[in-house]
Amino acid sequence: MVLAAGDRPVAEVMGLVFGVVVIVAGVTLNIVRVVRSTKPREKQMALLAAQLDGRNQVYLRMIENGLAERDLAWVAGTRGYSVIVHRSFKYYEFIYTPHQPGRIA
Repeated sequence: MVLAAGDRPVAEVMGLVFGVVVIVAGVTLNIVRVVRSTKPREKQMALLAAQLDGRNQVYLRMIENGLAERDLAWVAGTRGYSVIVHRSFKYYEFIYTPHQPGRIA
């Protein structure tokens, strides 16, 4: 679609609609993440254990999980993983280390 000089208002409206869609999508993602983090502790631990399925690395955003680091380390240790906490980027990294499971870095 080629816009002529007289079609500028149409382009502005399309830009505004696109911006609103991006904002709504961002708000929706944050709501989903917050809802996930408010689940009961046992359910969160079970979901984490299901994600730790033998892959070399697993990433989990902090906002998606309301567990304490001690709980994360316990679940990781039972599955053969160690935890690396990335505070600046706000995520956890689980590394498969069957020889030293349960460590926090």
